[in-house]
Amino acid sequence: FVMVLSYSRRIFLRFSLNARLDSFLRGHVEAFIAFGGVARVILYDNLKSAVLERVGDAVRFNPALLAFAAHHCCEPRPVVIARGNEKGRVENGVGYVKKNFLAGLELPDFAALAPAAQAWVDTVADVRDHASTHQRPIDRFQDERDKLQRLNPNGYDLGRISSVRATSTCRV
Repeated sequence: FVMVLSYSRRIFLRFSLNARLDSFLRGHVEAFIAFGGVARVILYDNLKSAVLERVGDAVRFNPALLAFAAHHCCEPRPVVIARGNEKGRVENGVGYVKKNFLAGLELPDFAALAPAAQAWVDTVADVRDHASTHQRPIDRFQDERDKLQRLNPNGYDLGRISSVRATSTCRV
């Protein structure tokens, strides 16, 4: 899970053993906590966890994401298909992680990944001169921090979200 703040380009990175919706939303909560707040608008790259269907300009969001967004008072917004200038901010963070953190990385087990990722964010990603802004994300974040909304003090129950698989011969 990668979340990048638009102004500062500060990055949040979380690894999971699955791509289920509960893990996706847990990534959001952990990013909000790490950033100390919630952005008013969150852009999504049309992944199924966020966007179930698009017909022209009409978008049908995943109802679980809409409930989560309402709880945190943020607006989910899908990027426009084939609009590279919007999609870049969403996709470039993932590419940056792959090329600069994961490439050649050797760790003893999955448990070692989270501390290694946080150390990389703290010592590399947040303190580099960003290619677009020519400033360090951690420095730009000082201006952006006050623009973030406060995190809802009432936690969101991620335990009620579950995925179920059923075969054509099974009834649920």
